[in-house]
Amino acid sequence: MAKQSYIALDCEFHWDQELHKAHRAMDHKSKRRAVAVKKVMAAAAFQFSIDNEGRISTGEVASWSEFDWGDEEAVVAQLFDYLRAREDKPIVTFGGLATDIPVLLLAGLAHGIRLPPQMIDQPGRRGPRPHLDLGLMLKGGGRTWSHLSQVLLRMGVPFDLVAAKPGVRRPVSAGAWQNLRDHVELDCLLLSIAKLGWLVAQGTDCLRLEPAIIGLIEGFLRRRPDHSLINELRTYSNRLQQELADGFDLAA
Repeated sequence: MAKQSYIALDCEFHWDQELHKAHRAMDHKSKRRAVAVKKVMAAAAFQFSIDNEGRISTGEVASWSEFDWGDEEAVVAQLFDYLRAREDKPIVTFGGLATDIPVLLLAGLAHGIRLPPQMIDQPGRRGPRPHLDLGLMLKGGGRTWSHLSQVLLRMGVPFDLVAAKPGVRRPVSAGAWQNLRDHVELDCLLLSIAKLGWLVAQGTDCLRLEPAIIGLIEGFLRRRPDHSLINELRTYSNRLQQELADGFDLAA
C-alpha cells in the first residue's frame, strides 16, 4: 500500500564563546545570537508515514549529542549520514530554512562534511520538495509568523508538553545531557503532530487528526518508554482516545 513518509528534524544549538569573542573583536556590535557563532550540540529525527487509507506508522527515533559522540563534527556527520541513507524521505522542520539549515550548513563548511540530499541547493529542482518548512508553509504569503508552541496550543496539545518546548542551556552533567536528548526528541514528536494538523487541513484523504496523533504518540513511546514526559504523553493520548469514544457514543 502506497505511503508518504516524512522525517521530522530538530536541532539544539549553543553559542560558542570563542567565536563570539573573535567576532566582537572585529565588530563590537556582533551579537551572540548570530548564526555564525552557533554550534550544533544535539539533533534528533523521528520518522512517520501515512498510507492512502490514513493509517499512521512510525519509524525509529534517532538522536545524537556531543555527550555521546564527542563534538559538533561527529554529531553533524551522524545526522547527515542518517539522512543520506533515507534520501527518498523529505525532512520536516519548523522555521528550519531560517535557523536549523544555516547552522547545519556552516557546520558542514567548517568540518568538510557533505550535506545530505535533502539540504543540497539544487536550482531548478523538479518534483517533490526534499525539505518542508512547516513554519514557512503556515506563514504563506502573509507577514505574520507563528511559533510552533503557539500552533500546538491552538491544536489543543497540553500545556505541560508545549512548555517543555523552548530551548535549553548547554548541559554540564550526564543527567542534563539525558534531559537534552528527551527534549530534542520530544520536539520532533511535537513537530510531527503539527505536520499532521497541516495535512488534515489540506484535505489529505482518509486522514483523521485524533487517531493519527494517538498513533504518533504510541509509536514514539514504544521506542522511548523511559522518556521523562511519558506520563504527560500517555495522559494526552488517553484523553484523545476518550474523546473519540465519547464521539462514538453520541453518534450511536
